[in-house]
Amino acid sequence: MRHLTLFGILFAFLPLHAETVQHRGTTFHVYRVTPETETVELFLAERKGEPNTFPKLEARLKKQGLRLKFAMNSGIFEGNFLPTGLHISEGKTVTKLNLDDFIKEHEGQLTPNFFLKPNGVFFIRPNETAGVLESALYASANESPRLATQSGPILVKEGNIHPALSPESESRKLRNGVGVDRNGTVIFVCSESEQDKGLTNFYSFAEFFRDIMKCPNALYLDGAISDVYIRGETDPMEEDHQQFAGILAIVEPSP
Repeated sequence: MRHLTLFGILFAFLPLHAETVQHRGTTFHVYRVTPETETVELFLAERKGEPNTFPKLEARLKKQGLRLKFAMNSGIFEGNFLPTGLHISEGKTVTKLNLDDFIKEHEGQLTPNFFLKPNGVFFIRPNETAGVLESALYASANESPRLATQSGPILVKEGNIHPALSPESESRKLRNGVGVDRNGTVIFVCSESEQDKGLTNFYSFAEFFRDIMKCPNALYLDGAISDVYIRGETDPMEEDHQQFAGILAIVEPSP
């Protein structure tokens, strides 16, 4: 019988496509999707307008003999837990593409992240190829994805960081996003949840996707509430720790 060392046992149970990576003092959880064996799905709450959480989704899956392997919140949403922009699940449009501009009500009012144009759409086609496109380009691209989530700003577009993002920005928050690398691999990234480890500004986050993850296109998903669950890698799920509209997830059979 072949005997495994302790290191070998731990290694065998950790996802080979999951890792933590440091960049400019921030710790990021990284998950690379393997399309040959994994399917990313988008889950909304069971009832419209209710908050969606990792534990609630896990409970729903358990009834089907499934469990979460990976989970991360999707794009920005409103106070009623409905997505601000396009969300497509199982090929069905849940909310439509949002091309609106933000109209400031007074001088000095900040533009919300979603409307910091260009914003963008992350999508996965039925053949499991994926992309990140500026929202306006997506509108005319004639895509028919099985999954999509819209958010903003777009972090990296054709290798260029969003022009509004500044390296000197002092707005450091938890953040999560998704990119597609030069080989077409979908890469999900989320800040470490501990405040002293996971805070980053927009520019550094975009730089991480472009320079470290080698993603010519990447999309910001959300900020302070960002969270990720990776079985065997992150801490156990906390009951209703964070509340979302959509959850991007990979599921697997329960043992």
